[in-house]
Amino acid sequence: MMVKQNIKKVSGIMWASLLMVVLMLIFVPNFSQPRNFDNILKNTAVLLIISIGMTMAILSSQIDLSIGGVMSASAMISAMYLSRFEEPTAVQILITFLIGIIVGLAFGLINGVMIGIFKYNYWLVTFATMSMGYGLAQVVTNGNIIAGFSKTFRHVADGKMGGAVSNVIIITILIVVIMMLLLARTRFGMHIYAVGDSEQCAAQSGIVVPKIRILVYAISGILAGLGGVLLVSKTNSASATIGNGYEFDAIAAVIIGGTPFEGGKGGLGGTVIGALVIQAFKAGLQLMGVSSYWQQTLVGIFILLIIVVDVISENQKLIKKTRRIYRDE
Repeated sequence: MMVKQNIKKVSGIMWASLLMVVLMLIFVPNFSQPRNFDNILKNTAVLLIISIGMTMAILSSQIDLSIGGVMSASAMISAMYLSRFEEPTAVQILITFLIGIIVGLAFGLINGVMIGIFKYNYWLVTFATMSMGYGLAQVVTNGNIIAGFSKTFRHVADGKMGGAVSNVIIITILIVVIMMLLLARTRFGMHIYAVGDSEQCAAQSGIVVPKIRILVYAISGILAGLGGVLLVSKTNSASATIGNGYEFDAIAAVIIGGTPFEGGKGGLGGTVIGALVIQAFKAGLQLMGVSSYWQQTLVGIFILLIIVVDVISENQKLIKKTRRIYRDE
């Protein structure tokens, strides 16, 4: 029954988005080239990692706007540590990633405690921590760009396993599989859905809602921190704005994938497709020669349309549901 509901949910937004990608395959020059597909997959990998955290937040009927700021702060602080070494060892590279993850976890815990325990509005809290992240990234380096990392560090994300598949894609697949199992096969995953469906009912059934909120935002922060460091490894540079806009791309990926803002429904399978659609759209605009300024504008319009369609769709379902109730009475 739930599978049928999910299919109905994605049949509008997702299929329309996929149709757009098909049109690009047909009409955009060089879109079907293997090199373009490889770039799309690598860009999707980073977006997908942070979109996992966004999916969990939206499944719990909330949102995490701090993702982009957390990525920037984690990326810059990690890059500052790594820049001290000309040829870092494997241990030093591991420490670099741990630093990014710990920074992300710290932001996630701030969000989780403020929202889960103190009951502050999640829009305001995550917007505030987003601003803190971008500000911290500027402060720690005085706005400077850090670039030119070792080949070993760049190989973590940009290298290829056996010369075929990029490491960042393999890392992302592993994380997606683990998180899918977490959501589908564990009590914690079921509790996320329960809280998203009805926080009051979840609390009455014995679920410790503040604990779920804290864990969701903590995981989102960890994944944002990891995504920030992987992005540095992939691009070979770190700037205070490296995570700029990722929070909105992540929201779009989740909504395209069929997880509505109301929470309690959806999952990571759809988010994978949503992330691919977003990056394919960006790649198509780039191949069409659209300027970077117009690309940002058009992507913003695309995301806005997705959100508007989702809200209208949910309102129509609510109206139909209300009419059925009155008819039954």
